[in-house]
Amino acid sequence: MNDTATHGHCLCEKIRMRIEGDPIWIGHCHCASCRRNTGSAVATFVAFRPAQVTYTRANRAFFNSSPGVRRGFCKDCGTPLTYEADKFPNETKLYLCTLDDADKFTPTFHVFYAEQVTWFDTADELVRYPRTTKRLACISHAMREEMAQTMRVDQIRSL
Repeated sequence: MNDTATHGHCLCEKIRMRIEGDPIWIGHCHCASCRRNTGSAVATFVAFRPAQVTYTRANRAFFNSSPGVRRGFCKDCGTPLTYEADKFPNETKLYLCTLDDADKFTPTFHVFYAEQVTWFDTADELVRYPRTTKRLACISHAMREEMAQTMRVDQIRSL
């Protein structure tokens, strides 16, 4: 029988995970908290239902990064692995590039785009939400380019 599950692990491979089924969503996050957690200009997540994710070797340690938010990581090598929030109890967000086959998952949007670092941008045409996908309308890449011609960065970020 073929194993069609997705697998992933931390850098030192002490934590390994197995994921069954399709993701809920895949997207890039530009918020300051995710950037600091990863040390990167953007964090890319793939969200699954908690029951879809099984840790097959070792367990994560957790850091409560803000009220109601916990970030899972490997206590040995420090690799960030997950983002979980009380307000989204049916989602476990995995950092996409911790998966062995990250190329099979393609992001479809950007969130917290208003917090993007000014020197980083992508040339994709994905929708860009100033904050979250649920509360505010999106900004397309073309709209952002047009706005950048007429508005200062701090004005765009205040949307």
